Amino acid sequence: MEVGMERLECSPDVAFTKEVVANGGVDLKKCYQCATCSVVCPLAPDKNPFPRKEMIWGQWGLKERLLADPDLWLCYACGDCSVQCPRGAKPGDVMGALRRTVVSYFSFPSFLAKAVQTQRWFLFLLLLPAVLFYVLLGLGQDFGWAEFARVTFEDGGLKFDRFVPHWLIYSVFFPASAFVVLVFAVGGWRMWQKWAGNGDEPKQAGLMESLKDVILHRRFDKCDEGRWRFLGHLGIFYGFVFLAITTAATIVMMYGFGQNPPLSFSPSHFIDGLLWKIIGNFGALILIVGTWLAIQKRLSAKDQISHFCDYAFLGVIMAIAVTGLGSEILRLLATGTRSAGVGKAAYLTYYLHLVFVFYLIFYAPYSKMAHIVYRTLALVFARSRGRIA
Repeated sequence: MEVGMERLECSPDVAFTKEVVANGGVDLKKCYQCATCSVVCPLAPDKNPFPRKEMIWGQWGLKERLLADPDLWLCYACGDCSVQCPRGAKPGDVMGALRRTVVSYFSFPSFLAKAVQTQRWFLFLLLLPAVLFYVLLGLGQDFGWAEFARVTFEDGGLKFDRFVPHWLIYSVFFPASAFVVLVFAVGGWRMWQKWAGNGDEPKQAGLMESLKDVILHRRFDKCDEGRWRFLGHLGIFYGFVFLAITTAATIVMMYGFGQNPPLSFSPSHFIDGLLWKIIGNFGALILIVGTWLAIQKRLSAKDQISHFCDYAFLGVIMAIAVTGLGSEILRLLATGTRSAGVGKAAYLTYYLHLVFVFYLIFYAPYSKMAHIVYRTLALVFARSRGRIA
């Protein structure tokens, strides 16, 4: 079509639009471009606000424009726009579907992203780490399933490293984490290159303020309809932060001070034990509460469409928190009672905990977890271009 002297060519990608619909954007076609969504969104910039333009591009299958659009990640799916939409097009849900679709184009291998986002592959992908750990735990006579059969109680009671040695955990999670970092680095670089291709030049540094946004959830807090989602997200985020602090402290105690886990609950070992136990257990509790709030919000939102990925993500997080806390409680019970049966239950719970942790980490670049990296990058990019304050 001709607009003045400028010629605009549209090359609709019908397959891309179908992908968006399949990824949860089922109401995309209901939109008739009234722009109510962009008007009511408290996060949308004044210039070229979202999500109206994304709704247009999604309907037309303008894949390249959407791949080069950092605004997809500035949306927090709070629901303000979906509540106000007179057509019931649910722009917030469509934006989520667009993000899921875009992730599969930037990630490698792309088939893994599509598998993680597809319900029928969930159990298979979960079985992979389950089988991996099952096989590795059967390789020795002084750990793994051999230890499970006899359940050894030492002076300090039941110890998980008798069942799963630290070297085995490192041999699995170090390569897996390196792979995840590589996938995120490549995906982030590809995204940034697409965004930068729009021609906007950097006007200011955006890293520190963007990190403040992430840590304090400042932009999320501006949404009206997403209040409970904000609180749930806050619980999940800081739950993981506290658990990460505890993990780091445990590593320092192990390799810096030669203190083998489990760390002591004794008040006489406050700095080198009890403090980190308190932080870790508090983190697990707020992780459970935050995840429960997020699940309840989705279940109670009758007009909101929740994709399989949303529930899978929250379900895995809840499983990690419950099995982590459960394995600790069972270990303490086994230590106190010297019961082999309780010890076996503790070992099995710990085994499941490792399986779910592996799932969350290894598939992070392809799941909802990816927004931690890509949204942060988008905030930095948008702020450096002066698009957000």
